[in-house]
Amino acid sequence: MKIDRSSWVALRILPSSHTNPIFVLVDGKPIRASRRSAQWCLQGVEQCWSQKEKLIKAGEREEARTAYDHARAAYQKILGECEQD
Repeated sequence: MKIDRSSWVALRILPSSHTNPIFVLVDGKPIRASRRSAQWCLQGVEQCWSQKEKLIKAGEREEARTAYDHARAAYQKILGECEQD
């Protein structure tokens, strides 16, 4: 099997188990999911924030916002690096 882009692989023993992932880098490029998958993750962050924001104590909200902004930025970076739709 030829691996054309960075990804992970695992060996599967049917019907019930497989190895931990083995990460394979091709041409030094990072492992990236599809744009669709990365967008789904970004939307998950947005959905989680929309539901949790009002439940976070006022004194902790700014720190939480910073953490969510970090997650948003990470997924937006991944989106920009995706080669597959």
